[in-house]
Amino acid sequence: MTANRFLIWGGKGWVAGHLENILKSQGKEVYMTTVRMQDREAVTAELAKVQPTHVLNCAGCTGRPNVDWCEDHKEETMRSNVIGTLNLTDCCSLAGIHCTVFATGCIYHYDETHPIGGPGYTETDPANFKGSFYSETKGHVEEVMKYYPIV
Repeated sequence: MTANRFLIWGGKGWVAGHLENILKSQGKEVYMTTVRMQDREAVTAELAKVQPTHVLNCAGCTGRPNVDWCEDHKEETMRSNVIGTLNLTDCCSLAGIHCTVFATGCIYHYDETHPIGGPGYTETDPANFKGSFYSETKGHVEEVMKYYPIV
């Protein structure tokens, strides 16, 4: 049986760094990348080079200094958070590589069913926060990705 080999997308990010540390502390083989997810040729080449068993996608456009940036930079946000995420997911699916997407909590807001301190949301709950373009892109891509069996 082949050992698990992890490729973390978004290799310079905060979440990616923590995942790298956790996996390495468990003795796992870990690779990091900053290849643009929307560049299909580069994504395919990176997958072929590393030959991971698992891709952990921590990449995406959060904006600088915060998600408000995405309101004025919608095309850049779409390229990364929608086109890029779906491209990476599709490439992994075609290669038979499991892909885990670390997205965001910014697609949910508390409501009567999910009050503060009450039951949380699950990854299959539909997004219910439409307060920002960033959240909208993340919510839409979640709905599409569920049709990939390897996500």
